[in-house]
Amino acid sequence: MARKILKLTLVIVLLISMVIWPTASFSQYKLEKVEEFKINSLLPVVIVDYHPQSKLYLGYISNSEGTRITLINEQGDFIINEVLVGEGPKQSTAAFNNMAFTEEGDIWLQTPYQLFLYDQNLNIKKKIRYQSERKIHIYGRMEVFPYFYLNKSQSSLSFITNPSGANFYMPDPDVVNSTYLIEVNQVEGDKLVKIASITDRAMYKIFDKSMLADLYSINYSLDRKKLKLYLTTNFDNEITVYDLVTKKLESRIKINHGEFKMLKKSLITDSDFEGYGRISLGAKNNKLFLLDGGMIALDYIKEIPYGTYEKKIADDPTYYHFQDPAYHRLILFDGTKQVSGDIPLPTNGKVTMALPENRLLVQLINPDVEEDYIRYGIYKVVK
Repeated sequence: MARKILKLTLVIVLLISMVIWPTASFSQYKLEKVEEFKINSLLPVVIVDYHPQSKLYLGYISNSEGTRITLINEQGDFIINEVLVGEGPKQSTAAFNNMAFTEEGDIWLQTPYQLFLYDQNLNIKKKIRYQSERKIHIYGRMEVFPYFYLNKSQSSLSFITNPSGANFYMPDPDVVNSTYLIEVNQVEGDKLVKIASITDRAMYKIFDKSMLADLYSINYSLDRKKLKLYLTTNFDNEITVYDLVTKKLESRIKINHGEFKMLKKSLITDSDFEGYGRISLGAKNNKLFLLDGGMIALDYIKEIPYGTYEKKIADDPTYYHFQDPAYHRLILFDGTKQVSGDIPLPTNGKVTMALPENRLLVQLINPDVEEDYIRYGIYKVVK
């Protein structure tokens, strides 16, 4: 009898702990370094995409001359890099928001007005002017170009016009903001389609109506093979999955952050957003990465205490905790549910993209030494 009571007690304790500490029941994952390469550059080189067949990385360098588009091999050598914004015949007069390899190895570059298709020698192959309701510019960075083919035909090219990591809400009383978070342009016919109503989000009912603009800060990733869209917002406790063919909400994946106090509230108002003047000190979802086998990685940023931030800026007035890897965490999902708790990033590491075989590309920055090269590590997600 005593043994049965003890067993029952242990079961009850386990169940209670899973409710109070839900992340305690998750599997133990970690990032294991498998490779490293260096790029000889004094300027930051940000890698955005990878083409397995060519074994080339696609990225950009920002400097006083403008943003340079670059191809780099797996050893870190530059293959080519050029400024493609200007008045030349193969240049764009507007800055680029997004970039990506095509399946064949050509290169898409997207501005708020046009698509440009280049070969690997950065010779122009095609220009496509397109319509969108919002002309969004993201300066100082580039994201992966979110394109897909609805029926696996080149003629069915579609893409999302509003970049991931941007907020397209217009705080103008004369502007009617869309109730949808995603705008898709179907290139054949230049047709616009809306996906992902803001009312689909569970947080819509929790946010004070005066704060709804914050729900327009979106983070997403596309699965071009399965034609699925994975979407969250900066302040969200779920990832919603949409079918890009039917445009319908397919499923929801709950997020249990290790530290995101605001999301535990029953009503979120302006007073819940911690700040230092105009600088946000709060937590936020940062990026979504799609790995193999339906696995998803969420990069989110923890909040920084007010006193800690004061000490940081006393030492470094340019300090911003969103840029500090120490405040970033990864959470893993198997496509239907969360399977890990918070996973710390490698020391001074910034995840830039997902690679095949459940690997992540991580830029490694030494804050104490001004190095004459840019260092990248490749980390595998392992149990």
